[in-house]
Amino acid sequence: MTKDTKRKGQNKLAFPLGLAIIIFAIVGVIFAVSSGIKAVKDLTDNSEKKLEYETMLIPVVMYDPDMFDDVSSANINQLTICAVWSIIKDEDIYPGKYETDDQGNIMIPAEDVETEFTELFGTDVIPTHIGVKGNFDEFSFNEQSRCYLVTSAGTVPIYTPKVTAIDKTSNTIVLTVGYLAAEAWAQDSAGNFIQPEPSKYVNVTLRENDNGYYISAMQATDTPENAEPGVTLQTTAPVTLPESSTEEETTEETEE
Repeated sequence: MTKDTKRKGQNKLAFPLGLAIIIFAIVGVIFAVSSGIKAVKDLTDNSEKKLEYETMLIPVVMYDPDMFDDVSSANINQLTICAVWSIIKDEDIYPGKYETDDQGNIMIPAEDVETEFTELFGTDVIPTHIGVKGNFDEFSFNEQSRCYLVTSAGTVPIYTPKVTAIDKTSNTIVLTVGYLAAEAWAQDSAGNFIQPEPSKYVNVTLRENDNGYYISAMQATDTPENAEPGVTLQTTAPVTLPESSTEEETTEETEE
């Protein structure tokens, strides 16, 4: 075999081998890009779910009810108050929907509170209609009209929720929720909120029924090992942080 014949044979082998390498490289790039897109999509979807759960938990976490291993052993009075606040804090339905009485109080029918209670806490327990008045709650229950009379909806929450983890099984979801103290929020010179580190963590168990998921347990838990530090949240305009209830009480005492 001459050298030219040998070289021609090598060239014939080199071409398909090089083509195979190129094909594998292209496949690898496509796989990597696809995996990256899926990872980003999963991250985005997870972020959206966290936001969805945080919105659901706002009226509960803001009131900070006593912990319970099962909703049947919870303080039902506290959960009823959470249901009332869930309606008040729903900007899509609350403004302009309800009538007012002669004193200007907004009237929320007990039936609406019962519906909201069921969506939040399921059907194993029923709400107890009571009136509450204090530093945090400003509404009463009128037995005759079967309505809650809301005198003020401008309350400052004790905590706001930050969902840090979602653990889903067949019909149960366990959320790890950081409780961000309202008084711990800060603001930088550019007007951006500085999100504080959670004051505590709670595992919120959601169980599935015919209407979706409801809160079936709220249990205190330790700080996760991968807990994130406080972060700065960008805003488009300067914002004013709410005053804490302690500061309001001090001002009132001074005026007296």
